[in-house]
Amino acid sequence: MSRVPDDVVWMRASASDGDDAVEVARLPDGGAALRRAADPDCEPHVYTAAEWEAFVKGVDAGEFDLPG
Repeated sequence: MSRVPDDVVWMRASASDGDDAVEVARLPDGGAALRRAADPDCEPHVYTAAEWEAFVKGVDAGEFDLPG
């Protein structure tokens, strides 16, 4: 799916604010779309269900944690 339906619900993390915030929307096919909150008219990045699941699993496993 390359086009994001107009009726998706965009969500922002409660700790996310300002121009650097991102929003995510679940797509009907199980994938997800990601966009910059400060520019909601810009074309979002779209991920398949498998790509999004792999990303979430990586986050849960700490693969993206910064050293320190």
